[in-house]
Amino acid sequence: MNGAGSETTKTWVIRGRKLTACDLAIARRLVGEFSQAGRFRIAWELAQHWQWRSDSGRLKQRAALAILVGLEKRGYLTLPPALIVHGPVRRPVCSPQGVDGSAPTAGVLSDYRPFCWQLVNSAEQRRQWRELLAHHHYLGAPGLVGAQLKYFVYSRQGELLGAVGWHSAVERLDCRDRLVGLKGRAELRARFLAHAVNNVRFLILPGMGAPHLASALLGEGLQRLQKDWLWHYGAPVWLAESFFDRTRFSGASYRAANWVAIGWTRGYAKAQGQFIYHGQPKEIYVYVIEKRIRQILLEDPAQGLLTREFLLAQRPTGNPQPQARRKQMSEALQSWTPKLPPQWELSAEDLEHVRQDLNEFTAQFEGTFRRIEPSELCHLYLQGLLSDTERKNVEAIALELEGPERVRNLQRFITEYEWDEPWMREQHWKLCAQTLADEQGVWSIDASEFPKKGEHSVGVAPQYCGALGKTANCQSGVFICYSSPKGHTLLDARLYLPQCWFSDDYQERREKKCRVPKEISFQTKPDLALQLCAQIWKGKLFPGQWVTCDASFGNNEGFLAQLPKEMFYLAEIPCTRKVWLKEAPQHSKLETAGCTVEQLAEEKDLLHWQSRKIAEGEKGPIVASFARVRVYLSKERTAESERTLLLRNDPDGQIKYALSNAPENMAMSELVRISAARWPIERCFQEGKSELGLDHYEHRSWPAWHRHMRLVFLAHLFLLRLRLKYKKSPGADATPGSRTAGVESASPEGRAHLRSDFRSLSSAT
Repeated sequence: MNGAGSETTKTWVIRGRKLTACDLAIARRLVGEFSQAGRFRIAWELAQHWQWRSDSGRLKQRAALAILVGLEKRGYLTLPPALIVHGPVRRPVCSPQGVDGSAPTAGVLSDYRPFCWQLVNSAEQRRQWRELLAHHHYLGAPGLVGAQLKYFVYSRQGELLGAVGWHSAVERLDCRDRLVGLKGRAELRARFLAHAVNNVRFLILPGMGAPHLASALLGEGLQRLQKDWLWHYGAPVWLAESFFDRTRFSGASYRAANWVAIGWTRGYAKAQGQFIYHGQPKEIYVYVIEKRIRQILLEDPAQGLLTREFLLAQRPTGNPQPQARRKQMSEALQSWTPKLPPQWELSAEDLEHVRQDLNEFTAQFEGTFRRIEPSELCHLYLQGLLSDTERKNVEAIALELEGPERVRNLQRFITEYEWDEPWMREQHWKLCAQTLADEQGVWSIDASEFPKKGEHSVGVAPQYCGALGKTANCQSGVFICYSSPKGHTLLDARLYLPQCWFSDDYQERREKKCRVPKEISFQTKPDLALQLCAQIWKGKLFPGQWVTCDASFGNNEGFLAQLPKEMFYLAEIPCTRKVWLKEAPQHSKLETAGCTVEQLAEEKDLLHWQSRKIAEGEKGPIVASFARVRVYLSKERTAESERTLLLRNDPDGQIKYALSNAPENMAMSELVRISAARWPIERCFQEGKSELGLDHYEHRSWPAWHRHMRLVFLAHLFLLRLRLKYKKSPGADATPGSRTAGVESASPEGRAHLRSDFRSLSSAT
C-alpha cells in the first residue's frame, strides 16, 4: 500500500475509468457510511455520486463494484464481506401473484391462449422469479448482467405457465459478430450491443404441456420484449440470441419459432471477470428482427439483409457435434481394461482392491481439511493424477472424472481452500518412512525446471532450464528425494524465486497476484536445499548417512560445509574443477600446480579403473568403469580440504566426476553403490512428469504450486506402496540402493518397465 503522501498525486485506471485521489477519498467515505448495508449499496452510492450511467440511463452499479474491489486488492480500502451463495437456492417456491397453487393438466394450445405477460418490477416479484428458476430450471437462477427484463407468463385462466428472462447480449460471439460485421470494430460493436438481447432463461413449468406451446410463448415473448425494451431503455431490439445445450434439448421449439442456428460456443463462461472453461459447447440460435443491421451499422446500402436464407448460407461447416456428457469416475473405472506387464501378475480380484486402497490412502490425509468437501476434492485430484488423462491439470481432471461443474471447485481447492499443510507434510513423511526407511537409505538433492511462456506465474524468469538445455523463461524448484533398497520417492520441494522477484517492480505481482508469503526472502538453491533437509532430518524418521547432489550443489563448498558433520556426501562437480593430487611421485607438478579433473582423467598411469556391472540389459550386463584418487581442493593442501575424487566412465564414454568427504579407506563397492543412488531423483522427475502430471499444472500462485507438488508426491507414494504390495517378482527396476550395485534406474530397460508399471496402476486406479 502506498503512503498517504503518494496517494495525493497517484492515479489509477480501473474498468476504463481514470480515478484520482479525490475519487479514492469519496470511496472511503462511502465505505464508512454504508458498511452495514453491504458492498452493493456502497457501489450504488458511488455510481450515484459520479452519475455514472449506461446508455440506457441505468446506474453502472456493477462496474462501480468492480472498481471498489480493484481498490481493495491494491490495499487502499476494505469492503464489507461479500455475500456468498453456494449453488442455486432450493427453497419452497412462493406462489407469484395470481397463482392459486393448483397443478394444471396438459391440454391443447387453445386451452392456454391468450397468454398473459407480467413484467417483473417489484422486489417481491424479483424474489419470486429467482426462486421459481432456482427450483425448476436445471441451471438455477441466473445472475443477470446489464440491461434486463424478466417476465411471468400465465394462461387465460390465470395459471402460471413459466418464466422468461432477457438481458444484454454477450459482448463477443464469433459467429454472430462475423454475420453482423463487427470483427475488429469496437465502435460498431458498442452501437450493436445496445440493440441486442440474450434469452438467458426460458422455463415452462412441469405439467404445462401442449403441442407448440413453447414456440408460441417464444413468438409472443419476443413481441412483448420489443415494446418493453424500447420503453425501458430507449433502444429498439434488432437481434435476440440464445444458447442451447444439445445434450439436453433438441432446439425444435426455437426452430419452430423461426430462430436460426448459426454456430457453437467454445465452452467458456464468464464469471467474476474471468472466462472459465466448462467443457460443454452450446449451439447458438438467433432471431433477427431488424434485417438491415449490416446496412445501418456499416452505412452501406449494398450490404446484404440478414434474412433466414442469408443466415443459413453463412453458417460455417465443420461445427462441433453435440457432445455427450462425460462419465462419472465410477463409470469410467468400470469401462477401463488395464494392460498389465507380466511381472505384475495381478488378478481381477487384485484390481478390484486398488480402488479401495486409494480410498484408504487418501483417508489418512483428511485431517488436512476442516470440511468434507475439500477432502472429496483431494481424493478427486489424486484420482486425476493417477488416471490415464493425457493432461493432468485442474480443468482436464475435473472434465474427465466429474464434469464441467467441478472445474471451478477444483480450482478453488488448489488456490483458495484452507489447508493444514504442515500437518499433511508430516503425515506424508510418516507414510514414506513406513514404506522406505532403511539403514542403506540415501538422500538426493536436485533442482528441476518447468518451462513457462507467460510472465504471470510465480517465480517465472529467464534462467537456465535443464528441460530445454538453455536459458529460457521458466520456473525452478529444489527437490529432496529419499531412496533405499525398497524404492524411492520425493519428500519435499520449494519453489526458487530469482532475486528480481524481490525488487519493487515485482511487489504487486509477488504479494497480490502470486500471494508469496511476506516472510519469504531471497534464498539461493543451496540455501533452500539445506532448509528443506533440516526440516526432514529434525524428525529422525529416515535413517541414512549419505547425501548425493549434482554439480549445481556439489560445486558449492559453502553448501557442503553446512551439511551435518556425521553425513557423508558424494557431490558431482564440473570437469573444469581444479584439484591437487595428494600423492603423485611420477607427476610432482600435479601435486604443486594442480590440474582440472578432466586433465587428471587423461593421465592413464595415475588411475586404476575397475569395471562394475551397473545394469542388466536385454543383451547382457551393462558395465561402467570406476576410479578414485585422493585430492586436495586448495593449493595449501590442508587436512580440511582433503577429499576423495570418484571418476565414473559410462558405457557411452562420458566421464562423470564427484567429490566425497568419506574416509580414505571407504570400500570401493560402497562408493559405487552411492554413485548409483544419485539417479533415483532423476527417475522421480521422469515418473512425475511422464505419468503423474508433475509439470502439467497451470497454477500461478505460490500456495497452488506447492500444493500441486505435494499431491503429486502423494500419488507417487501411493503407486510405490501398490508396487510393493502387488509385485510378486523382482523386475528390471530394482532400486539402486540394493547390494547388486547397479544403476538399473539409469538403463532404458529399467525405465521402460517402470513406465509400464505406472501406466498399469494408473489405469487400475
